[in-house]
Amino acid sequence: MTQEFVTQFWGVRGSHPSTGADFIKTGGNTSCVEMRVAGQQLIFDAGTGIVELGQQLVQQPNPRPILILLSHYHHDHIQGLPHFAPLYREDQMIYIVAPWNLYQDRVWELLASASSHSMLAERPGLLARRRTLLIEGGERLWWNADAATPLRVAVDADELCPTGSVEIRSYHSLGHPRGGSMCYRVEQHGVSAIYATDIESYIGTDQRLANFARDSELIIHDAHYTPTEYANPKASRQGWGHSTWAMAIELAQAANIKQVALFHHEPAHTDSQIDQIEADAQAVYPWAFVAREGMQVDLLAKTSERSQGESISPVEPAIQPLA
Repeated sequence: MTQEFVTQFWGVRGSHPSTGADFIKTGGNTSCVEMRVAGQQLIFDAGTGIVELGQQLVQQPNPRPILILLSHYHHDHIQGLPHFAPLYREDQMIYIVAPWNLYQDRVWELLASASSHSMLAERPGLLARRRTLLIEGGERLWWNADAATPLRVAVDADELCPTGSVEIRSYHSLGHPRGGSMCYRVEQHGVSAIYATDIESYIGTDQRLANFARDSELIIHDAHYTPTEYANPKASRQGWGHSTWAMAIELAQAANIKQVALFHHEPAHTDSQIDQIEADAQAVYPWAFVAREGMQVDLLAKTSERSQGESISPVEPAIQPLA
């Protein structure tokens, strides 16, 4: 079995893409994160970042099944899917895991409607075979692209993850408009990473999320606003379903999480503003960092490396109290 646990960021913006010279360092594509775990690949969300990932995947001569896990159905998390090249490959199988809620419960109908002027509507049909699993939160999923049944749902709470599979747990956060957002925990041989975007914290942090994420090596956490923007009395962002870097750090400290990737950046935040956000966050919690497009984080390495070659502070076992 491949000993690997690497997270790569393909899109890190929220709401809509950002373009221009002021956004190059951080990147302008919307949410898409890839995890390569023990020889398996998992894709979280399908914002515009998934387009470039898809271009790489179609270069594979013998495609393996693909798993995409959606946090929710807002446009910045699905807008890249109609342009995901493997969808138009007839020898491709694609699995989508998505949250069930009262507002959107038919994944492909929603995508077709949202993409009426894209190649999804212009083509005579999607060539890839597709399977959709709608979940409510609390499920344990197992993924093994090489198995006869790649995606399985654990029925017995005591059942162990099959050899060769990667375990994915789910938690439904209600802190986002129109149905909330699904958070995911990926586990392999005692190492775990959390994907938790489009969430808004509570006073004293979200204790259920803290329990779900406890003792993980990495959390990818929504940090759309600065604390000042969030609490601005003239233009408050409270109740908009997003967090601040301070909320992300509070959660990490409450749950003993080793590293925090600040994610889902406000599209108007320039590279210099995001550099300042990172500096402010690291002054409180040295193991926080800003997620940037192209960055890779190796959870099995002693020190995680950025794509630009800069090193992130080594993970320490002790969690410092919030200042």
